Amino acid sequence: MTEVIRTADVAVVEEPENDLVMRALASEADMSVTWVQLAGSHRRLSTARSTRAYVVLTGAVEIQLGDDRSQNVEAGNVLLVPRGVPYELSGYGTYLVINAPGFVSGDDEYSAAAETAV
Repeated sequence: MTEVIRTADVAVVEEPENDLVMRALASEADMSVTWVQLAGSHRRLSTARSTRAYVVLTGAVEIQLGDDRSQNVEAGNVLLVPRGVPYELSGYGTYLVINAPGFVSGDDEYSAAAETAV
C-alpha cells in the first residue's frame, strides 16, 4: 500500500539544545526518515546502531565527522555517517536524516564534552 506523508501534517518536535526542529516522517524497523531544520549547532553525537544519510534540502550544513576536517554539505548533496563514528553539525538549513536500521529512542549517544558544554 502506498502512503503519502505530508510533512505539514506531522507534529513538530523542538530540540533547543541542538538548535533544531524536526518531524518524524517515517519510522519502521529497517529504516526511518526525519525532516530537520537546523539553525545553529547540534551537539557532538554518535550511534552504534544505525548508518545515517543526511540529505541536505536547503541551505548548507557543516559536518565534522570523526577526526576529519569539517565538510560543508550544500543543498542537493548527501553525507553518509557510518555507525559508531562521532560527528557534529552546524549551519542553517533543512535536511532529511535517514537511519538504517530505523531510529529508536535512546540511539543517540552524546559525547561527555558536549554534555558539559550545554
